[in-house]
Order: sequence, then C-alpha cells, then structure tokens
Amino acid sequence: MPTIDRQSFFDVMASFPSGVAIVTTLTEDGVPRGLTTTAVCSVSAEPPTILVCVDLGSRTLAALRASRRFVVNFMGEGRSELCLLFASKAEDKFAGVAWRPTDSGMPLLADDVLAWADCSTEQELVVGDHVLLVARVESGGVQPELEPPLMYYRRSWGVWSPTQDAGEPDPVSIPAIEVSGRDLQWQGVEY
Repeated sequence: MPTIDRQSFFDVMASFPSGVAIVTTLTEDGVPRGLTTTAVCSVSAEPPTILVCVDLGSRTLAALRASRRFVVNFMGEGRSELCLLFASKAEDKFAGVAWRPTDSGMPLLADDVLAWADCSTEQELVVGDHVLLVARVESGGVQPELEPPLMYYRRSWGVWSPTQDAGEPDPVSIPAIEVSGRDLQWQGVEY
C-alpha cells in the first residue's frame, strides 16, 4: 500500500495548530536536560495521564528513560527564543535559564510557563522513529496571569488572538478561524 511522502506528511501535520511545550528532566547525575515539543496530549482524567512523543534521536531521551520522570512546561507568548534553544543541539540548554525543582526534583521553568505538569512515566511504546511516553500527572499548576499560549502553525511560532475590529489594520495576520464561537486570528511569526 502506498504511503505519503515525508515532505507531504510534514506539510499536512504543520497545518494542525499545536501548543508548544518544553519537556524537562534530570540525568542520573542530576544534570538538567530538555527538549521542545508540540507532540503532547491528554490521555485520561482518571487517572490523570498524558502522552509525550520523543524522537529516538533526541539527546534528552536517555535521561527521560533513566529518570522515568519529567515536567511538561506549557509555554506562553514571548517564549519562542527559549523554545528554539530547547529545540537546538546546544550542549547546555539550561545555561542562563532560570528554573527551580518541583517537589519531585524535576526542572520547572517557573518564570516562563503558563502551566506545568510533573509526570512519572508508566509506559513506553516505540512507533516508527519516535517513542511515546505515557505518564501519570502527579502534580501541576497554572500561572495566575492569563497570557496567550505560544502556538506552532505551518512552521512558525505565534499566538491566536481575538480578531480586531474592521477599522484596525493588522498586516501580519492571516484570515480568522472560529474556535468555540470566537473568531481568532494568527498573529504573525514570533522570533
């Protein structure tokens, strides 16, 4: 049976807007590691369970597998540079990055997150070139300020914002979409 070519698959998946998260953990020696992902989803409310997909080539994967614990840091507007850092191959992604340990000791990017989930891995499943980590959410929180989430859409970072009045120009937006009865507009590229 024929399959879609790699580039077309990427184009299709890039057309699905996703929130952006940084997954953080510690190595066996206590060194913080992390990666940027858009492949996070809720699995169950009882028990509270999430799924995170990690590339088998990720340099953070060994630490995730060894510790079997991690934090999903859900990122807000204005954090694209931090997300680019954690998406890079930089040797020390935590150099100059503020973090504090959660109650379980995992790195929380407390100054930069809208919300966070402290998780313990319950299952792993290798599918193609990724491993799916199914994890129990043991604790978490939401920051009190309500800034918009950082989103990834068609290979760019940005935010979805309520549409502007007809008289207000907005040269970097693309046409509105409707979400839960509210029109939202893609507000350009954030770098």
